[in-house]
Amino acid sequence: MDPTAIIDSYVADVMRHLPRRQRTDVALELRSLLDDELAGRAADAGRPADSSLAMQLLTTFGAPRDVADRYRPAGFTIIRPSDAPRFTWIALGGVALIWAITLPAIMLGVIPVTGWDYGANTWWGRLTVWWLGPGIGALWWPGAVITYTLIGALAEHRRESRPKAWTPTPPQTIDRDLISRPGTVGAIAAGVLGATVVIALPWLASWAPWLPEPAITALTLDPDFLQWRAPWILPLWAADLILYVIVLITGRWTVPTLRTRSLLSLAGAGLLLWWSLVGPVFVSPTTDTTARILLAALAVLTATDAVLAFRRSKSTSRNRSFPAMH
Repeated sequence: MDPTAIIDSYVADVMRHLPRRQRTDVALELRSLLDDELAGRAADAGRPADSSLAMQLLTTFGAPRDVADRYRPAGFTIIRPSDAPRFTWIALGGVALIWAITLPAIMLGVIPVTGWDYGANTWWGRLTVWWLGPGIGALWWPGAVITYTLIGALAEHRRESRPKAWTPTPPQTIDRDLISRPGTVGAIAAGVLGATVVIALPWLASWAPWLPEPAITALTLDPDFLQWRAPWILPLWAADLILYVIVLITGRWTVPTLRTRSLLSLAGAGLLLWWSLVGPVFVSPTTDTTARILLAALAVLTATDAVLAFRRSKSTSRNRSFPAMH
């Protein structure tokens, strides 16, 4: 078979996968490239170009659809390859977090099963209720992440379509352990204010008599919770306050303060989880259900902060042990 006919047939197959407006130019370029490559291979082999050399060349060059993709104009990228792992972690991690909060809450009875009589008091009945509710319902999160990513990709594509000069920026050394003193002061003030409000909650009717009676009733704390479980938060808050004052004075996080933060966060996560699982927090069932779900979510976030603080302390310790050479 004539090698030229083989190449012409291959080029025609490639053209079928391209827009019509591109076909003429791409066909000329591709045919010229293949002819030159075939001539080079024939010269290396010391014999005239034949069908065998042509078939070897086309096998190396690739399938027509793949070759067409190389010539096809690139559209805008929704998820860059470098961002794919992070996107996957955010999408699947959000689903896992929702499941980690809602599944124990339903299985342990924190969220009451209503409108489901058959098997409502069995583990498989609660598992079914969870799967048909928050289990499948958690899949809204990947959809929201994809929608947000698509909107961001469209906006970035519009920005990149305008020519803009680019100049490289010199590398910057970022000290992650330095703190913003105004930000730390604001965090301390917010923490003290929040703790004050929570501590004053049992006397809500006295310092906020203007509130309607249903609101006061809904925010009434359970007496057993107030007597046995609530007081443990006070030494934890005091230790947190002392820690952040020390960090404010030194102006940076150190290995001891980071590890202290990790321990306090771990203790806080355990306390919040204890509050959520052991018994009622509020007298009102509706308020109590909502509060215990929020406490479980806060426990997960606080435990995450404990892990991050500990890992950061190890990184800081390593950097101090092996200073950069200049």
